[in-house]
Amino acid sequence: MVRAQDPPGSHLPADVLEELGAGGDWLSSWWTVVALLLLAVLAVLWAVRRRAGHRRAWPQWTAAGLAVALAALFVANIVVGYAPDVAAARVALASRGIGQAPEAHAAGTHDGGVESVQIPAPAADRMPDDSLTWVYTPPGYPDGSTRYPVVYLVHGTPGASGDWFAAGDVPHAMDVLLAHGLVQPMIVVGVDVNGTGPGAADTECLDSTTGGSQVETYLTDTVIPWVDGAYRTAADWQHRTVGGFSAGGFCALDQGLRHPELYGTILAIEPYGDPGAGGRAMLATEAEWDEHDVLGYAPTIPLPHDVALFVDIAGREHGQPRRDGTAIAESLAARGQDVLQREEPGQRHTWTMARVAIPYGLVFASAHMP
Repeated sequence: MVRAQDPPGSHLPADVLEELGAGGDWLSSWWTVVALLLLAVLAVLWAVRRRAGHRRAWPQWTAAGLAVALAALFVANIVVGYAPDVAAARVALASRGIGQAPEAHAAGTHDGGVESVQIPAPAADRMPDDSLTWVYTPPGYPDGSTRYPVVYLVHGTPGASGDWFAAGDVPHAMDVLLAHGLVQPMIVVGVDVNGTGPGAADTECLDSTTGGSQVETYLTDTVIPWVDGAYRTAADWQHRTVGGFSAGGFCALDQGLRHPELYGTILAIEPYGDPGAGGRAMLATEAEWDEHDVLGYAPTIPLPHDVALFVDIAGREHGQPRRDGTAIAESLAARGQDVLQREEPGQRHTWTMARVAIPYGLVFASAHMP
């Protein structure tokens, strides 16, 4: 286990933070909001002038209303951080079956590669047959006989597989961290845990007993073997990390702790400690729900090897993710596991917060995958 006064993932250099914060375009610019509001003001003035001249003004009023509505949408996007740029928007839309996925970008000398793939799932998994999985490969991949650690990232609810590659800005974060030698070359996989049947949009990564998808089986028996077969991975628990945001944070905790044969490191960003309403739609009985109550089983679940846990909490939130994440971190720390808990000042339960948090988590994961 890694133990230090200043453990990996607790801090990042100022120049790295500056590079991580760079990027974005007109989709995430306050100047776009200003321009739209200015357009609305001009449309209103034009409408008033036309009305004073006893001429039709409804087209100008309509234009003003549309400009204000668009400005509100841009403000929401800037605050939530869902589509920082056009490329991210294309990834997010493609993950939801809207438009074409961007063409695969092969790993180069200085930047990593990104591609979307369709992983064939057995009919018994009851998973959608058109979902995309997103894969980041580090610069220079594949390099001779090198095998790479893998970080699996799970989206929240509502969400889709491309969220970590769009709103989470993971490819850019990995490129920056690699350029500064803060992480080792790693493969990052954005998985789709949306399913079919009851609880389809909030599966909590569970195997449904109410007629829905078998998401846990899909992850463990379909996705991981497929990735290990298609990419040059180090295929053991020591070199696998599972992480997620919000409901995906619960998935990371539940899958990581209940499958130590697959994972050695967990990244839980603003996590919930139980399956919630999605779990009640996916599972038929209270006993089944209790089996996935991380908050309840964290103090006693068997751990055949050390588990490293990274928890990151939004500074301006004081609800269930803070309570559950802190309690689970304390439970595992009391059991001698390597735990790092961070708090992101000023942040709320948004993708902006997740984008701020994930570089620290990637550094933590890299340090715990030998």
